[in-house]
Amino acid sequence: MSASLRASRIRLAAGGLGLALGLAVTVFVLPDASQQLTQKRRAKQEAEQARNKQAQQLADLQQLSERIRRGRETLASLEAHLPKGSTGELQWDLSKTLHKLADKNGLRLQTVKYGQASREGTKGSGLESIEVEFVAVGLYANHKAFMLDLEGSGLPFAVRDGRLEESPEGARLDIVLRAFRKAGTQEREDES
Repeated sequence: MSASLRASRIRLAAGGLGLALGLAVTVFVLPDASQQLTQKRRAKQEAEQARNKQAQQLADLQQLSERIRRGRETLASLEAHLPKGSTGELQWDLSKTLHKLADKNGLRLQTVKYGQASREGTKGSGLESIEVEFVAVGLYANHKAFMLDLEGSGLPFAVRDGRLEESPEGARLDIVLRAFRKAGTQEREDES
């Protein structure tokens, strides 16, 4: 019996030691492993969020780059199509077009005034601008058609100011256009 008691005590001691080791693993190793697993998961999520954010930033930058490229192409195309003749030739083209479109749309041009050619605001670009102010009188619907035709005329201008009012003669359209032309190489050399 003493041998079986001794074997039982050895088994009990081994079981107690195993239990103590199990408790030590449970108390010290498992929480650390759990904490490491949680940290790894958090780091993975943060890395995925950072990757997604960078991917979005890259996509935004690519879109911006594409818009800039298209803008440059548009500007190059506009600049290539700008008239290169003299200021007088540009004024003549504008005058012919305004009168032709006014006649076509049943409007009467009362005044057409041209300002001096200016490089103000276009310095370094080789562009010159001329302000054109005119007054057209007629029916409202005719004014709309006139402006649409003027927009589609291919002339290099931008509307700087416009006002539509009622008058005893009908609808009165006061417009100020800013027309542009490419200054010739001779003119640029003369300025230097």
